[in-house]
Amino acid sequence: MLKSMHRYLHCPACKADLALDIFDKTVVGISAGILTCTACSTIYPIVDHIPRMVPSYLFDASSFFEAHSLSLDRMLRSWPDEVREISKVQVHTQENFGHEWDYYSRLGWTDETGTDASQVAETLHWFREKTLLTPDDTAGRLTLDAGCGNGRFSRAAFDADAIVISMDLTRAADVAFKNLFEYGRMAQVVQGDILHPPFRPATFDVVFTIGVIQHTGAPLQAAANLAGLVKPSGLFSIRTYQRGNDRMEENDAAIRKVTTTFTLNELHEFSDILFRLTSFLVRKGLYADVTRHICLFHKRYDIFDWYSAPVAAKLTYAELREVFAACGFTTLRDADDGSSPQDRAFSAISIVGHKR
Repeated sequence: MLKSMHRYLHCPACKADLALDIFDKTVVGISAGILTCTACSTIYPIVDHIPRMVPSYLFDASSFFEAHSLSLDRMLRSWPDEVREISKVQVHTQENFGHEWDYYSRLGWTDETGTDASQVAETLHWFREKTLLTPDDTAGRLTLDAGCGNGRFSRAAFDADAIVISMDLTRAADVAFKNLFEYGRMAQVVQGDILHPPFRPATFDVVFTIGVIQHTGAPLQAAANLAGLVKPSGLFSIRTYQRGNDRMEENDAAIRKVTTTFTLNELHEFSDILFRLTSFLVRKGLYADVTRHICLFHKRYDIFDWYSAPVAAKLTYAELREVFAACGFTTLRDADDGSSPQDRAFSAISIVGHKR
């Protein structure tokens, strides 16, 4: 963490200011320290360069507290307004997506090819396609990647000359920091919760989130929270799942009800089975027909990503436009083709708002 990032942060539990104490520094910034809330006295540790702004069930800092003679009573155990069902989703998300980004730590970072790889060129292309952001939108602008995974889209934002801060709920934050640091970027990564943002309001020129809010358990609230982090005249880009036809949604819900009970090994095994099915359907010319009723993908990692998610809400453009309007945004760009859910198989929403 760079010392300068302190000015962007506040207590995610009570929104008060934070005091910074530095325990250790390296050439890339603060490697160990604490951020202490000046109101509620909660201590947020900075461990391995990353501020850990989440409850202890998402990052257990007990050993850090003990090593630095800090009272465990001042560790954040839960959110003041915690919703039990959402906290259970977050623990499950930490387990599954945290594992995913350990397993696929270099996805989108190399020039490897194959059924379980993604190349750098694809990452850069998908960043533009999914966010609808242009180089002029991000150049020289303070930009948040909300839900950064292994950091591949943070890299794309850096390559578009943005000043990037990355955030993830899970231990993927550590993977992103490592990848960005090795790429030669001054990585600023926070382990934080979109539903309890650790950043001050109106901090960022640009906020983008790719394939994340649908997994929070409260996607419209997540969108509204991120909108609040955007400065006046700033931009907010959302990429999320779009509602499909009734049969596909029913089938997807039924399958996910089972896959959410799988162990990680079983999820990998299930992904292998569906990947082989996909390859068979492509050879037989049946892929387009079948995928109107069940979600299948050409890459094994996409299948794992899809079915490992504990929750996956499907939204509409109308819902997100309502959030934009309520938060003072006008729609600048979108990929809405005007189709109805009944005409669609799997698809996604891309929309960019401009804050008035």
